[in-house]
Amino acid sequence: MIQCEKAQYEAHCQIHKEAKGLYGVSFPYFEQLAAIYGKDIATGESAEGFGEAVGNLEKEIAMEEEENEEEDMISTGTARWSIDTCSIDTTSSKRQKKEPRPKRATGPSDPFAAMLQDVNSQLNSVTQHVGAMTTSFTAAMAREAAQEDPQQKSRENAISELSRLAFTGSEIVEAATIFAKAPEHMNMMLVLPGIQRRDFILKMLSDEKISKVH
Repeated sequence: MIQCEKAQYEAHCQIHKEAKGLYGVSFPYFEQLAAIYGKDIATGESAEGFGEAVGNLEKEIAMEEEENEEEDMISTGTARWSIDTCSIDTTSSKRQKKEPRPKRATGPSDPFAAMLQDVNSQLNSVTQHVGAMTTSFTAAMAREAAQEDPQQKSRENAISELSRLAFTGSEIVEAATIFAKAPEHMNMMLVLPGIQRRDFILKMLSDEKISKVH
């Protein structure tokens, strides 16, 4: 069906007499014929031919490619600017991390806290001093004990040996008295073989009695 303004149709019919009577009439092949003959029936203007359509299509594709290239360049520049900005920020943050900030001098502003800190320092000093004194005293006691222990241990061994040799209580007391006055007798008794120790003690007690008589 011809669809256009009535005035345009009438103007067309003045030129093309054969078109009269077709306004409003259904015509299924109108568009196909219009494309074949290459003219706009209503306006009479030349329609776009195949070669022209291809050329126009190539122009449109070229224009779209240029627009896409411009968009790519803009997006690439934006991305590069973002990366450079991030790199600058990262470098700046690394420098800030590497450069240590000067430490502020801190100290107790509260007088009570300052007093507690002073007392704590004094207590630490006293504790260290007492610890040193205790160590020295312990070392002195250990040295003294080391000097006394051998003699004391010898006396204990001598008394045990007298008991083992079946001496009486009075004989053991008398022998211990002699050992206290003459430790060399005790040492001699301890170095003698076991079978000779009793004879040595008997002779020592006998000599002690004789010396008392005289």
